[in-house]
Amino acid sequence: MLPDETVNRYAKALYPVAFLLMSVPLADLALRTFPPQFGTLQWRFASVGLLLGNYGTILLGLALSGLIAAFAGHRTMLRTVAFGAFVLAALTLGVLVLFTLDAIQIRQLAAPAFKRQILTSSVGALFTGAFGAVALLVMGRGALQASRPTSRGAAASRTRAPSKGAPSLVVAPGSPSAGEAV
Repeated sequence: MLPDETVNRYAKALYPVAFLLMSVPLADLALRTFPPQFGTLQWRFASVGLLLGNYGTILLGLALSGLIAAFAGHRTMLRTVAFGAFVLAALTLGVLVLFTLDAIQIRQLAAPAFKRQILTSSVGALFTGAFGAVALLVMGRGALQASRPTSRGAAASRTRAPSKGAPSLVVAPGSPSAGEAV
């Protein structure tokens, strides 16, 4: 088992990896969909499909940054991860509604030979987005709970002196152990 200090140092060094996992798919999406054409049905459908195709990698990067923050004890970063996860979950649900409408329209306009492919790719993207939103909500909740300081009751019981008659959990050299008579 490695010392906690070594684990902390290595965990902090993984922040760039988490950033890379989040930023590379987004940069790729931006380059592939440039220039933006929000008024074009085909562009919107393809852009959201590309985004949801890379969604797992983006969520993995966010989860890794939360795990690093938990190991390193960075409460502010955990709160940032929680806030980001909640915002992304809400945005994902909104995008999924609009994507569903675009998928219905695209399927109606497509040639009969492509309707099945559009249906399967749309269902796959919707599946990814829905489970991604659930994962984001769970991740946000976990990061928010982990960012809170320990409860006062647990902290107070750890600092309180043991009552008379109760055996002490701390055994110092030269002192009788808990099983020996005093």
